[in-house]
Amino acid sequence: MEKIVIIDDETEIFSLKTEISKALNSLNREIDLYYSRPEDTAEIISRLKDTHTVIVTKATTKINNDVIENLPSLKHIAVFGTALDHIDENAAKRNEVVISSIPNSFTMSVAEHTMALMFSLIKKIPEINNRIKNNNEWPSEEVDLINGKTIGIIGSGLIGEQVAKMASSFGMHVIMSPVMRLDNSRIRTIEEFAEVSDINLLLENSDVISIHTKLTTETKHLIDNEEISKIKSNAIIINTARGSLINQSVLYDALITGKIAGAALDVFEKEPIEENSPLKGLKNVLLTSHNGANSKELILESINNLLKNVKQNL
Repeated sequence: MEKIVIIDDETEIFSLKTEISKALNSLNREIDLYYSRPEDTAEIISRLKDTHTVIVTKATTKINNDVIENLPSLKHIAVFGTALDHIDENAAKRNEVVISSIPNSFTMSVAEHTMALMFSLIKKIPEINNRIKNNNEWPSEEVDLINGKTIGIIGSGLIGEQVAKMASSFGMHVIMSPVMRLDNSRIRTIEEFAEVSDINLLLENSDVISIHTKLTTETKHLIDNEEISKIKSNAIIINTARGSLINQSVLYDALITGKIAGAALDVFEKEPIEENSPLKGLKNVLLTSHNGANSKELILESINNLLKNVKQNL
C-alpha cells in the first residue's frame, strides 16, 4: 500500500479541519503527519522512508537532489502552493517523480495581503494603534495620500496583475517590469492596466515597489546594493513573494540610513524569522509571518485541489 506523508504541517492546516481529515482517510492509504518543519536534508529523508507521495506545505522544506536520490519509493511530490523553487525539478524528472502543484489558488489572497501591507505602512496604522493602546496617547500623525502615487510591480504574473488592478482602482499610477520574457499578447494585456518598463525606470520612479516574481538562481537578491541606490528615499518596498529576492542585510542598512522610507515583508531569507532579527526593532518596517495566502475561504478549496492531485497520482 502506498504511503502518503504530510511532512511539515507546522500550522496544522491539514489536521484541524474535520472535512480534510475525512478526505485524507477516504484515500485508504497509510498517512503520516508531521507537525513541525524538518531541520535538514537528513531529517527529510528519514521522514520519507518508504513514502510514495509527499505533501509539502512549506517553502522551507527543500526536496533537493539528495532527498530524491535517496528515496527510491518516492513517486509523487504534491506541493501545497504554486511556486516550485524548493523542489529540484531536474532531479525529479531524472528519477521519474511526478511534481504537482495548485497554481493560482492564492492569487487574490496574496494580492489583498499586499494591499493591506501597503495601506498599513503608509497610513502608519500599526504605530497609531500601538500608541493608543499601550501609551494612552491620542496621536495626530501626518500620513501620505495613496491616490496619485506610483506603484512599481516587479513581475508580470497573475498576482502582480491583480495588485496592479487593485492599485489602479485607488488612483495609483502603475508601472510593471516583467522579469521573465513575455510574448506580445501578454504584454498587450498588461498594457491595458499598467505602463510596462525596465526595472531601472521602475525603481527610479516608484513610490511603492512591490515584488511578485519567482525565485530562481537568476532572481536571487534581485534587489541588492545597486538596485537600492536607484530607489527614491521616500519610497517603500513590499515583498510577499520570496524572501531571498531581496538581500535582507542590504535592505536593513538602507532602512536605518534613510536610503528608503520603509518596508513591509511577509517573506524572509530565513523562515521563521530569526528571534534576534534587527528588522524587528525598526519602526519603519511591518512584518507578517508568510501569511499572505492564509485566507480561510481559499484554504479548504486549495487542499481539496491538492488531494485531487494526490488521488490522480496514486
